[in-house]
Amino acid sequence: MSMISVFFASIDKEWDEEISIYTFDVYHFSGWINSSTEVDEGSPQGIVAVYKKKKFFLPIIKRVIDDEYWDAISPYGYGGPVIDTSLSNYEIDMILEEIKIFLYEEGCVSLFIRLNPILNKEWCSSIGTSVTHGLTLMCDLSKSEEEHWEETQKQHRRGIMKSLNNNVVAKIEDFTEERITVFSSIYKETMTKVGATDYYFFDDSYLHKLSKSIQNRLILVTAYKNDNAIASSLFTICKESGIMHFYLGGTLNEYRNLQPSKLITHIARGWGREEGYKALHFGGGLGCNSDSLYKYKKGFSSEELEFKTWRLIINLEKYKNLVIANNRLAEAEAEAELESGFFPSYRYTPVKV
Repeated sequence: MSMISVFFASIDKEWDEEISIYTFDVYHFSGWINSSTEVDEGSPQGIVAVYKKKKFFLPIIKRVIDDEYWDAISPYGYGGPVIDTSLSNYEIDMILEEIKIFLYEEGCVSLFIRLNPILNKEWCSSIGTSVTHGLTLMCDLSKSEEEHWEETQKQHRRGIMKSLNNNVVAKIEDFTEERITVFSSIYKETMTKVGATDYYFFDDSYLHKLSKSIQNRLILVTAYKNDNAIASSLFTICKESGIMHFYLGGTLNEYRNLQPSKLITHIARGWGREEGYKALHFGGGLGCNSDSLYKYKKGFSSEELEFKTWRLIINLEKYKNLVIANNRLAEAEAEAELESGFFPSYRYTPVKV
């Protein structure tokens, strides 16, 4: 009999109480996970493993494949497992092997997990496949105001001063129902300008769900010109772990020359520092590339982290059959498809030109 027990757990207040004993991020909180079902269609589920009273938590979104099988991804954002820090890498691998057996019996075909670049930065399991996608950027909020200003690139400093000299005011606000309409309008105008895919045009219903579920774990920083909102950014906050993340943001096209987004980032960083947070994670470039977005974020901090995902094929035979059926491949081609970048490859849909 295995010394490791694995079971499903509901994503609810009891889940929150369980993970609160350990170091977790906002993406592990039930309000965030349940809201994520609006983005990644499926049902929220927790996986819990226990070994010698040490616990391992993995929140997932279950997605139906057919009447018998399903697969899972981590909730939108930087999720990953919550792990008892006393667990060794060897013990974690033992747990993952038991999770794999458990999920196979439950009808799961594959797992795709986005690892948290801060909490899971030491992840090195030999189970499954870890993929490094690129770099993300983080600001150390334990530094002083002078140190933060010093590490801010000159062009960003000039942008901040330009906003201030043009009487732009940035305010820290709660992400209330009343402010969602204004924020959504600004955000969508920016997504349109940059040519973002439909995936990034979040429905207002999702934002309203976030507001209701985790309002105390979100802050909005909005820039005003003559009392008109011209730019706004949404940040997640987790006081327990001391981590802030930039989440969504935008600037009205008419006011981009005033560079209010730089002022917003500057104000958010200062707020986090004064409130005793440890880190402000900016994220990386589009698709984890070192593009203009990445360079913009690097203008506020040069501290780099790696963004990784972890993939695990639970049922190899079913996985291959799905690849063959969905992509109309021969069996030999399906073998090669297992090594492709998209995971799970049977859910890949070619972009029609």
